[in-house]
Amino acid sequence: MTRTARRPAARGSAAVALRAVVGIVHGVRAVRGSAEPVLDTVLAARQLAQAVLVGRSGTADAHTLSGLVDVLHGASMVPVAVADRRRRGFAAGQVVTALVLTIAEWTAVGTGPGAVGGRR
Repeated sequence: MTRTARRPAARGSAAVALRAVVGIVHGVRAVRGSAEPVLDTVLAARQLAQAVLVGRSGTADAHTLSGLVDVLHGASMVPVAVADRRRRGFAAGQVVTALVLTIAEWTAVGTGPGAVGGRR
């Protein structure tokens, strides 16, 4: 196996690991009594489930769809950040997190030879 062929798997694993860390952080925040314990609990469950599903699949389509879920989540947080002063900081953090996770997922897909699901 060439070095190029292994890199995408590493990129995919990195995206999954980053997502799992985000899920764990949300879980810790929920247990420690964050300002948004219900949201943190729901997001912890979603991020960890998404990490498991994408990690088990490992396909380019799974990473692409996972990034799309993040785009939709980030977009749903924009009106909250604008309209809800109390949740503005949380929502803005979610927009940034969603952007980072989207970039990680779509970077894992890559293009051309050696990309996840690409030709070798």
